[in-house]
Amino acid sequence: MIDLEILKTLSEAAGISSCEEAVCSQLETYMQPYVDRVIHDGLGSVIGIKGDDETGPKTMLATHADEVGFFVKEIEASGTLRLMPVGSWWTHMLLGHDFKVITQDGRQIKGFIGSPATHGMPSEQRAKTLAMEAIYLDLGVADKKEAEALGIRIGDMVVPDTNFRVMNNPNYLAGKAFDNRASCAVGLYVLERLKGKKHVPLSFACTVQEEPGLRGARTSTDLMHPELAFAIDTTLAGDTPTNTNSCKLGGGVVISMLDSNTVYHRGLIRYVEKVCKEQGIPYQYAVFNGGGTDSGNIHKSFEGIVNMTLSIPIRYMHTNQSIIHKQDLEACVDLLTYILCTMDQQTFDMICA
Repeated sequence: MIDLEILKTLSEAAGISSCEEAVCSQLETYMQPYVDRVIHDGLGSVIGIKGDDETGPKTMLATHADEVGFFVKEIEASGTLRLMPVGSWWTHMLLGHDFKVITQDGRQIKGFIGSPATHGMPSEQRAKTLAMEAIYLDLGVADKKEAEALGIRIGDMVVPDTNFRVMNNPNYLAGKAFDNRASCAVGLYVLERLKGKKHVPLSFACTVQEEPGLRGARTSTDLMHPELAFAIDTTLAGDTPTNTNSCKLGGGVVISMLDSNTVYHRGLIRYVEKVCKEQGIPYQYAVFNGGGTDSGNIHKSFEGIVNMTLSIPIRYMHTNQSIIHKQDLEACVDLLTYILCTMDQQTFDMICA
């Protein structure tokens, strides 16, 4: 069974790209009992290392710690805040939703995204999506002086003000930042499962700045120089009235075939398929040309690294709240635990052949 309190804590933490310190600190605390040592790359990624003296290919799990959000771009005379997006957002999903500013001294200042009045709005305007430049955060203050008195400054982080919760079917979990805190939690669950077991030399890298360009993946890989790597991320579920594809919540771990910046290693994909079939682990496929994961930088590092992405299907990615399925998390944990405990040099050579 997985510990939902870990997922809740990680989901509710604030940490957009370049501001992941609080999230990485939590991750370091959680991984400490299960690793031999913890190191950091120069950008702030946190890496747990375990089993240096074990045999088999040197293996890395990579999960990015950052979430999409905003920086405060301008404090207007009215006290409203103009925002600069970090990561991709669709303005249609922002209006009227609760967000909070994290000040430089750690205070959380609540507000919500304002919206034009809909009464009397011309039909042609209703049919358009608001430009990102028009988005602002209403703090419920009288003017700029009151906003600054709250401690708000240019460059402060703005994140959704959303609480984790278990849905009506307890397998369905809702919260913010599941892209990619759900995968960070998977990595922690795997470390817990490995306690007392023999496994390959392992590093678990919680990378920073994935959303604006997979940056922590490059520096973490340079630091660890693995032979084998799995990026763990989320992927679009197509089981809603407005999104249709082959992935669905509760269908199992997702084997990604390709995305916008990676065509995954065929030998590794076929090996993972075989493990899933033999071990009865539910799995499904993603074949998307859009989006990308840390694999985009991992597989191109050094002389080329044998690499693929395993994903958790997610509804409503890059919004103020998303939904995932507990059994998909468990399938990913089962798969990775088995691979890490059974991988040896002979198997790795066969994958690479």
